[in-house]
Amino acid sequence: MDRRKFLETMGLTPLSVYTTSRYAETYQVPQDAVKKDDKSGSLDPQVEVSLDHIGFNLDRIRKKVKVPVMAVVKANAYGHGLVEVSRYLEKRGVEGLMVGKLQEGLELRSQGVNGLILNFGPFGKDDSEAIVRGDLCQNVYTEDVHYLEEAARRFGQKAGVDIHVDTGMNRVGIPYDRALPLIEKISSLPHLKIHGISTTLTEDPDFDKEQLKRFLDVCGRAQKKGISLGKKHAAGSDGLFPGPEFYLDMVRPGITLYGYYPNSETQKEDSLGLRPALQLFAYVTFIKELARGESLSYHRAFKAKKKMRVATLGIGYSDGFPAQVPDKGLVSIGNKKYKIMAALTANHLMIDLDNDASVKLGDRVSLISSQKDSDLTADIVAERAGISDYKLLICLNPLMPRNYLVSREQ
Repeated sequence: MDRRKFLETMGLTPLSVYTTSRYAETYQVPQDAVKKDDKSGSLDPQVEVSLDHIGFNLDRIRKKVKVPVMAVVKANAYGHGLVEVSRYLEKRGVEGLMVGKLQEGLELRSQGVNGLILNFGPFGKDDSEAIVRGDLCQNVYTEDVHYLEEAARRFGQKAGVDIHVDTGMNRVGIPYDRALPLIEKISSLPHLKIHGISTTLTEDPDFDKEQLKRFLDVCGRAQKKGISLGKKHAAGSDGLFPGPEFYLDMVRPGITLYGYYPNSETQKEDSLGLRPALQLFAYVTFIKELARGESLSYHRAFKAKKKMRVATLGIGYSDGFPAQVPDKGLVSIGNKKYKIMAALTANHLMIDLDNDASVKLGDRVSLISSQKDSDLTADIVAERAGISDYKLLICLNPLMPRNYLVSREQ
């Protein structure tokens, strides 16, 4: 029985929400080849993702850390598309893929991803069979690990686990000062295989050092007892920058793979020269003249003080674009910027054309740019909205089409 059939029999229908790309494989199209007034295509918003940029960022990370990379693809690959990004990263030889939900891992299996997949999210008794039969590595830190042992025994397999130690994050994990007995128990269970041991840093520079010390002490005591722990890992994207002592046997970058940094300081330094991978586009769906005194949107949120030309775009907060951007928000049509007006609604956004008669129905509008010199990159758009670039990217609606750009030689 293949994986897809297995998932169907288990009632675990693959998440088509994560496979919304219009093309299985697309190639870079020169911008001047896009017809400005072409109305033949859909006017729904869409995302473009440069896999080349993700590959470039991966190479930059590898050059810096010189240890294996487990790519974090949780939350729909930070809005970039779970399946296509994971397939690409697997081809690029990453050590593994880290997801945040069991269903994400099962979806990757159903879509033909064969490498190591670590579910960093929780699991329950009823999930154990799917984890074992889906050949996933499960993050563990409680006595519930015996459910995986029992399921693996029934199927004559070994369940892969990654032991998570809480060194001060106080979110999940076995507390470091009580971790050794659980590690010993897990190592003694014949149907479990320890792929690794991990912790999560708080991203407080001084405390992270203490966390690392606690973590390595736990690992050292376990290894003295002859326990094989697999790969030790602690550094996410933030952990790439303090120093090589945090790299251990493997790193697990997330936001840096997609072209952004974990905080404003590292973003400004841009020490890796990262390339943003994602662009968000919408289209002009309606244009009208607004007379002085007329209003826009619910509750008459905007009132014109003069005659204006206004364009409506077919994108709103239901698509994940932040509702907080009006008054500060900008979009780009061609090489010209236009201000966002009034409050976003679920499916619409309005812009002030400043009486520019050159804008036409069907024109493509950039809301998030992948051009580093643009003032529409995700970090800048997020700052205008008062949120983080993590939230901006992750909250993009997974139902929006995602077109993947990759050079022909890959």
